[in-house]
Amino acid sequence: MEPLVNVLILSAGSRGKLVSYFQRALAGRGNVVTTDSSELAPTLYLADRHYVVPRITDPDYLPTILDICRRESIDTCLSLIDPELALLADHADEFRAVGVTPMISPAEAVHRGFNKWDMYRFCVDNGIPTPRTWADAATLRADLEAGVVALPLFAKPATGSASANIRTVTDAAELAEAWALAPDMIVQELMTGEAIDVDVYIDLITGEVISLFAKKKLRMRAGTADKSVSFKDPALDRFVIDFCRVAGFRGAIDIDLFVTDDGYSLLEVNPRFGGVYPHAYECGVDFPSMLLRNVAGEANEPNIGAYEEDWAMLAYEEVVMTRIEGLSRN
Repeated sequence: MEPLVNVLILSAGSRGKLVSYFQRALAGRGNVVTTDSSELAPTLYLADRHYVVPRITDPDYLPTILDICRRESIDTCLSLIDPELALLADHADEFRAVGVTPMISPAEAVHRGFNKWDMYRFCVDNGIPTPRTWADAATLRADLEAGVVALPLFAKPATGSASANIRTVTDAAELAEAWALAPDMIVQELMTGEAIDVDVYIDLITGEVISLFAKKKLRMRAGTADKSVSFKDPALDRFVIDFCRVAGFRGAIDIDLFVTDDGYSLLEVNPRFGGVYPHAYECGVDFPSMLLRNVAGEANEPNIGAYEEDWAMLAYEEVVMTRIEGLSRN
C-alpha cells in the first residue's frame, strides 16, 4: 500500500482548478489542505481540509503555518501569491525540519524573480535578451534626449503584482506621473510583439527542465490571460532551457516573454504555478504529479514537448456554494 501524501496550498484564493489537479494526482492517497486569510476564498471549500489563517505580514503567520504542517502531517507545500514566495524561501529549512518539502526555489532566485529590476540586471549580465529597463528618471531622461530610446514606454513597479500601477506612457507628463505612482517604479521599452507565456517544471532533485508548455496570450484580464492557445517552437524551448540552467529556479515556474524581430525577449519570471497553468494541465502537462514524484524521492524523466498545438483555453466563470454561519450578520 502506497504511503499517504498530504499537500498544503498556501494563499490558495480562487485557484480552484489547481486544488482539483492535486486531488486527482493524489487519487485518494492523501489530502489537499488549503489556507487563506479570508473565509470567502473559494478554494477553502474545495479542498479536503482548510484553515483560515492570519495575513502573511502577521508575526503569527509562520508559526501558524508550521503548526498546520505538523497537525496535518504535510509532506509538501507551495504558495500561489508572489509576496509569500520570499517568506517560504527564507524559511525553507524550518519547513524541512517538520518533514515538509516546500516547492520553492532557492531564496536568491526567488528574491530576484520578485524584483523586476534585479531580474533585468541578471538577464543583462548573463546575455539573456530582455527589454531595456530604467530604474531612475535622470538616466532615462538622458537617454531620451540622446535618442537612445523614444516614447511610448511602459512603466510598472519593480515589485508589483496583479498588474497594479502598470501603464503605457506617451509623453513627458505621463512619464512624470508614472514615476510618482510607487517608490520602486521602473520603465521599460514598450514591447509590441506577441505576448508569450511558458509554464516550466524544473526537477527538485536533478535541477533539469523536465517539462514546459508554451502558449500565446490571446486576451488579458487583471494581469492574467483568460484566453490563450498552445504552440511549439524548438527555438523557444532552447531559450527557456538555457535561461533556467543559469537562473537557479526549481519546481513549477511561469515565464512571460515577447516575440521580437530578433527572437524571444524575457519579461518576467514568477517562481510559482502561473495563473494560466490550467491550460497546460488540460493539455496533459501534469506538474502536480511531477512534484509528488520528487517529494517521494524520485527524479522525473525529461519530457519536453509532450502536448499538442492549437488547443485554445477559454476561461469562464464558476461558483462555489457553501454555508458560512454568521456571515450575513457580520
